[in-house]
Amino acid sequence: MTAAYFAYLAGMALWAPVSRQRKAQVFVISMMALLAIFIIGMPHIMPLAFLLIGYWLPALLVRAPDLRFEQRLLNFDYRLFGASGLQQFERRAPRLLVEYLELAYLLCYAVVPAGFACLLLAGRGPDAIDRFWSIVLLASFVCYGLLPWLPTRAPRAIERPPIEGPQVAARSTIRQLNLAVLNRASVQWNTFPSGHTAASLATAFAVGIYMPLAGVVLGIIALSIAAGSVVGRYHYAADAIAGAVAAVFAFAMVAVARGW
Repeated sequence: MTAAYFAYLAGMALWAPVSRQRKAQVFVISMMALLAIFIIGMPHIMPLAFLLIGYWLPALLVRAPDLRFEQRLLNFDYRLFGASGLQQFERRAPRLLVEYLELAYLLCYAVVPAGFACLLLAGRGPDAIDRFWSIVLLASFVCYGLLPWLPTRAPRAIERPPIEGPQVAARSTIRQLNLAVLNRASVQWNTFPSGHTAASLATAFAVGIYMPLAGVVLGIIALSIAAGSVVGRYHYAADAIAGAVAAVFAFAMVAVARGW
C-alpha cells in the first residue's frame, strides 16, 4: 500500500501543472522511497518517516487553490454555524474550553507516535504493529493523495475578519504555539479530508483492537482534535467529517483484507 502511494505520486509528478523542478523533486523522492521499501522493507519505525514524506510531497504538486471548492467548504461551514458563529463562539466560550480545544489540536502531532508507543510498551508483536501502520497509513494517504486534486487554503487564511485577530489571540496562549508550528512545519495547504482527523482516529481504532481502554482515550483525543480544528479554523467542518470517514474506511479495508 505504501509502495502504491509513492508510485501514484511519481506518476502524478509527470503531468502536474507545476515547475520542472517540483516535478523532479516529487519524482526522485518518490522513487527513492520505493527503492527503500523494496530494499529495506518496512521496519517498525520506517512508516513514520514515510508518513511525513507522504505528507510533504503532494504539496509540491499544487500550484493554486481550487477557489470554487474552497468556497463550497466555507459555505457548508456557514450553513452549519452561521457566517460568524465559530468566531463568536471562540470569543465568548469559557477560556478553559478554548484552551482545551487548542491543546487538542496541538496533540494531533503526538497521537500517531503515542499509539505506536502504546503497542510497543504493551509487548504487542509484529502482526499488531503491521496492522497499526496499515490502518494509519491508508487513512492518511487517502487525505494527502487528494491534495493535488482538491487544493484549498485553511479557513483561517481566507475568512474576514481574520481569526487570528487580537480578541481571539488574547484568549488562548496555546493558539500562538499552534500557529507557530503551522507556519514552520505545515505545507501551508488545507487537506480534504483532514489528515489530522483521519490519522488520529485511525490510530484510536488500530490501538483499540488490542487495548480497548487506550483506544477509547485516543478516540476522545481524536474527536477533540477534530472539534478543535474546526473551531480554531484550521480546517473546515467538511474536512473533519471526511477525515473521520477516511479513518473508518481504512479500518474497514484492512479488516476485510486480513479477514478479521
